[in-house]
Amino acid sequence: MHAKNQPPSCFALLVFVTVLMIPPASVQAQKSYPIKPVRVVVPFQPGGSIDILARLFGAHLSERLGQQFIVENRAGAGGTMGADAVAKAPADGYTLLVTAQGPMVMNPFLMKKLPYDAQTAFAPISVIADAPNVLVVNPDMPIRSVADFVSYGKAHPEKMTFASQGIGTTGHVTGVMIHQQIGLDLTHVPYKGFSAMFTDVRASRVGMMIADTFNVVPHIRSKELIAVAVTAKQRSSALPDVPTFAESGFPGVVSGPSFSLLAPAGTPMAIRELLAQEVKKILKAPDVVEKLKGLGAEGRGTTPAETDAFLKAEYLRWGSTIRAANISLED
Repeated sequence: MHAKNQPPSCFALLVFVTVLMIPPASVQAQKSYPIKPVRVVVPFQPGGSIDILARLFGAHLSERLGQQFIVENRAGAGGTMGADAVAKAPADGYTLLVTAQGPMVMNPFLMKKLPYDAQTAFAPISVIADAPNVLVVNPDMPIRSVADFVSYGKAHPEKMTFASQGIGTTGHVTGVMIHQQIGLDLTHVPYKGFSAMFTDVRASRVGMMIADTFNVVPHIRSKELIAVAVTAKQRSSALPDVPTFAESGFPGVVSGPSFSLLAPAGTPMAIRELLAQEVKKILKAPDVVEKLKGLGAEGRGTTPAETDAFLKAEYLRWGSTIRAANISLED
């Protein structure tokens, strides 16, 4: 009976105080990570939108965390080669991936077999930014709105050719979405890069094109191209006067690359949370805000859990569109 009322022993007090002094996992990660350079893999060629974004954030992460975040381009197979290199890397936070949805949520439906399981091979960290697609036309085309686009398409189906940066890209699949949800028959003309298709649209060899804001915003501002509609839920801050397909009566036409930061599956949550927090802070830096605005991108900065939910939803959404249209990169 008396033992219950005894004051705690010195040993018990020491244990209690020691427990209070142990920092949470996220704080421990901040003190112990990173202790060496971090490799950031971009699974596409240098100079593209993903590469620009990765280098911008890599520079800020290097400055903020005191170690170099070195961008490495590993292009091939629609992003699959670079993604596979990350999937097979040690899950220690020293190999990261910056990519759009392709390797995660589109290639599983475009290719018969991937060298990794897209749903389990990666640990989500953060969706950094979005760059919605835009339907643009040559200024000589008599199309200035979605209503014009629909009426012209019905009257001149033979002229409804659209360019994208290749089979299975978000631009191509957006054209499929438009066909599925608006009913217009569009003829796809795939290119291997933006420059070639821009040249042909400007020369009226192709009627229109669908590309992300990173690529088209400068040409819209210079009036070389006319923006018809943005494929986003809300208007782009870079193109505030351009309506969305959604507000024009077609809410299902939502597409465009979203750029995410990921790590190999099994990477500790404390490291992932630390990096996600840093992404949020970097998105508030004046030079980053200005850069994203200039590129027509919308900053996001999600948590690992939010990123995971987003990618799972994108997997289902893009997968259903690709399957319905029977698109394949292996025909």
